[in-house]
Amino acid sequence: MTPPQGPTAPAQSVRPLELFFDLVFVFAITQIASTLAARPTGQGLARVTVLLAITWWMYGGYAWLTNSLDLERTRPRLLLLTGMAAFFVMSLAVPRAFEPGPWGLVLALAYLVVVTVHTVGFLGTSGRLGISRLGPLNAASALIVVAAGAGPVRERVWLLAAACVLQVVSPFIAGIGGFTVGVGHFVERHGLAVIILLGESIAEVGSAATSSDRLPPVLLGSLLALALSAAMWWLYFDREERDSERLLEAVGPKRRPRTALYSFGYAYLVMILGVVVTSVGMQKAIDSFGVSSHGLAAWFVPLGLALYLLGLACFRRTLSGGWPVSRLLGAVAVCSAGPVALWGAGWAALALATAVLVCLLLADARAAGPRATAATPDKMPDLTR
Repeated sequence: MTPPQGPTAPAQSVRPLELFFDLVFVFAITQIASTLAARPTGQGLARVTVLLAITWWMYGGYAWLTNSLDLERTRPRLLLLTGMAAFFVMSLAVPRAFEPGPWGLVLALAYLVVVTVHTVGFLGTSGRLGISRLGPLNAASALIVVAAGAGPVRERVWLLAAACVLQVVSPFIAGIGGFTVGVGHFVERHGLAVIILLGESIAEVGSAATSSDRLPPVLLGSLLALALSAAMWWLYFDREERDSERLLEAVGPKRRPRTALYSFGYAYLVMILGVVVTSVGMQKAIDSFGVSSHGLAAWFVPLGLALYLLGLACFRRTLSGGWPVSRLLGAVAVCSAGPVALWGAGWAALALATAVLVCLLLADARAAGPRATAATPDKMPDLTR
């Protein structure tokens, strides 16, 4: 019999079981995006935002958890698989979560299991002191989600929004001392979530495009969507991921958990929301490939890209202490694709949005010359205040 083991050191690389977990998480995000595609309105956008926020909060929580788990042992594996099963049930319930019937409650109860497993998993790790303070607030937000699932449909968005607000402020109430961050694992795990999500968004766009009998939307529209997604990938993985590990490593151990929360938690949520909205926008642009769009759907591509670029800007600001002006200007410039979709055609909006991102990539390449310097640790903001 193997003797009991104490808390393990933070993981420094992603394990295969975590990749398996991420595939289930991305399925949940895909299901959330499908609700916006089915209801491309302000109400649909509000629903997607609150569902994504509570889902991302616990995905981030599991990234922190697996950072401390020894996944070579059977018990932690079974624990993670249980959380994965609960995420999967949530995914199945998402499309009908705002309809009368039992599915809203099914989603809520599955979410409660996700939170419970997360808390129990931390009890045997070095983060047990931190989860003893943060866990009750996570449980309170989960109970609000349960109340939303059991209550009237018309009040669900507001109750879910209340749960989101509690999650956002809970680290300021309870603090996040007691948690450790294995930098290499943390950066790689979140980067893999982004790349899988971008890949899945292209799969969804391709599936939607091939349902059409018109040749231009299927070929040209899908290629434009692929180019746009590739530019989004390039913007993050050519610079941000490469630098983030070094910058996070440079932060002192006491400040590192809060810096990680701001960058890979809050800023990442804005980025992920941007990917989701852009994905739906690309589908809608292909649907209206040769004609002008109507309503809010015409703004999904520029809105999603603006959120993505704003998230990238906040991510860089949190880690380095300086605002990347090009990202902020890009977020403004990409909004020009909205009027193009309204008065022109879907292909023109996709082409213009892609052109803006390519300009940002060229600006990055120019800034990466010999005179470019990285932020030093003493210039980084004190985020513990």
